[in-house]
Amino acid sequence: MTESTKKSVTRAQRNWLVILHLITTVLFVGGSFCQWVLLLTILNTSNGDVLYVSHSLMHTVDIALIIPGLLGVTITGIMLSMKTQWGFFKFYWIINKEIITLLTLILGSVLNIYVRSTIELSFDQRLQALQNPVYLQDRQMLVVLSIIQTSMLIYVIVISILKPWGKRKGKSNPSLQKAGS
Repeated sequence: MTESTKKSVTRAQRNWLVILHLITTVLFVGGSFCQWVLLLTILNTSNGDVLYVSHSLMHTVDIALIIPGLLGVTITGIMLSMKTQWGFFKFYWIINKEIITLLTLILGSVLNIYVRSTIELSFDQRLQALQNPVYLQDRQMLVVLSIIQTSMLIYVIVISILKPWGKRKGKSNPSLQKAGS
């Protein structure tokens, strides 16, 4: 599809898509930071009920904020790429965002395994879970994967603002088309 035949949106429609993209980003990032508060509570509690409730709330935050935020970011990002001059593969910063978003989807699925396991173990064992090597391993994986996920989110925010690396050279560059003919 050429640039001239690409369906575009009006400036107002683009602005609303960007607003929705930012709102869903806030949901996603806000949920991620809520998870950190809960993880810090988990790592510092000496109360079995607090341990269990904190793990349960991690799942609630995931369902209420992170998943809707990630889905919203993905959908609005696809729409912005399809309907604006940005495209899917024209700019290196957009390609980076797409890759990181895909990796974040995969990482979220893996994180969910550990969230569910720690909920179950802390429900059954409460504070005794802190003596269970399976629980401790799963909790450690929550911390490590959360660090990775949060770092990825911060990276995407930074490149969204700075838009580094510029436009890709390729089929859209007339001088390269002539050289390849």
